[in-house]
Amino acid sequence: MSSVGLGILTKEIPPEFVDEVVELSGCREKRHRLLPARAVVYFVLGLCLFSSADSAAPPGYRSVMRWLTNGLRHLHGLTLPTSSALTRARQRLGSKPLELLFDLRRGPLASASTKEAFAFGLRLVAWDGTGLDAADTPENAAEFGVTQGGNPQVRLLALIECGTHALIDAAFDGVTKASEHKLARRLLHALDAGMLLLADRNFAGYELWGMVAATGSDMLWRIKKNLVFPPVEILPDGSYLSIMPTPAENLRHGAARARGHSLGRTPHGHLVRIIEYTITIKTSDGRTRTEPFRLVTTLLNHEQAPAAEIAAVYHERWEIENGYGEFKTRLRGAAFILRSKLPELVCQELFALLTVYQALCSLKCEAALTIGIDPDRISFTVTVRVARDHAVSASAEPAQARRDAVRDIVDDLLPRRRDRQCERVKKPAKNTFPTKKRDTAQPATKASYKITILRKALSPAQMP
Repeated sequence: MSSVGLGILTKEIPPEFVDEVVELSGCREKRHRLLPARAVVYFVLGLCLFSSADSAAPPGYRSVMRWLTNGLRHLHGLTLPTSSALTRARQRLGSKPLELLFDLRRGPLASASTKEAFAFGLRLVAWDGTGLDAADTPENAAEFGVTQGGNPQVRLLALIECGTHALIDAAFDGVTKASEHKLARRLLHALDAGMLLLADRNFAGYELWGMVAATGSDMLWRIKKNLVFPPVEILPDGSYLSIMPTPAENLRHGAARARGHSLGRTPHGHLVRIIEYTITIKTSDGRTRTEPFRLVTTLLNHEQAPAAEIAAVYHERWEIENGYGEFKTRLRGAAFILRSKLPELVCQELFALLTVYQALCSLKCEAALTIGIDPDRISFTVTVRVARDHAVSASAEPAQARRDAVRDIVDDLLPRRRDRQCERVKKPAKNTFPTKKRDTAQPATKASYKITILRKALSPAQMP
């Protein structure tokens, strides 16, 4: 099983990297096994690569191992391990090797020539949070917490490169243990000068703003409409300079405004620039809708970064939503949950998902670079399917297989993006069954059945 790999994705996750993380985490086997640690790492990565291969549910352990060893198993007379053996192998491995492997693979992928990856000379990056449901077990519920009436859930916050969807870094924890703000603090080390960080309204605040500014990264964040930013200087493009006050100053000035007074001085805090604008959307059926926006940024020079260009650049923040769509729907599977039933294996599975997603983004970027187009034109769905096709077919020449895969990917380009809108509404429920409640005892699932044939008795009139 030591020859197990990931097909064309083995270039992004080579055996040397896998051996290195296994050694660093102390998971090297002490005796010869059918499932050495290297093979188990690739098996866990394979679970994630093939997670959405079946629309009903993630494929089973033996199905994934059968795909990964196709063409090799019969040549070498290898026996396919049982599901229980693969489970025990995952437990022996733990999550540390996958965490180290993701740390080796994460990072931006765009070069200076990558389209739509930079603005104002800065690399466009964005962060946001999302939730991932885990298997409903007592261990997962105790470790991660549960949503109201739902499954145990992991909160993930990713920092992505907008132009390529590459994962610069990611952090996760239980939904009841860490907010998006707490997780954001764990990603500060991944920010540096030369980046422009985009974020939605949930993140703006004096403390976190100061922490990000200390990294050297610039910021462009949306802010809530009820926040007060009195102008300090009006700029020619309609934007203005203001102060993001300290929490104490915010209270003092807020109390003064409530009494109808002014403190007569500029509050202490961060010097920022505010851009206010509206977007009017007109649909093909003639309806119009106008939405106001307020942005706060560290880009203070209106000549180097005009307000209209800043407003257009903020639209790139939605690339992280597209990235989560790829990660959660196309790779993991629509409405699928993390299959692992123990917290340690949940972490292992999530690090593996992040690593495979990064490898797929790298393959997308390589395909886009070969013909000089925006990576947005490369279909993530096609990329996943091509990677799966090559993972199940052994090739004598990996370089040729890689070239063939890139050719297949660029032969199925997406059309240029259209201007369109999509309402953020939920679809109606497909059934009216009652919702499962966690605080209600569930009936036992194991049961025995007995069939009793009912005998029909004759009426008195029918009796002889």
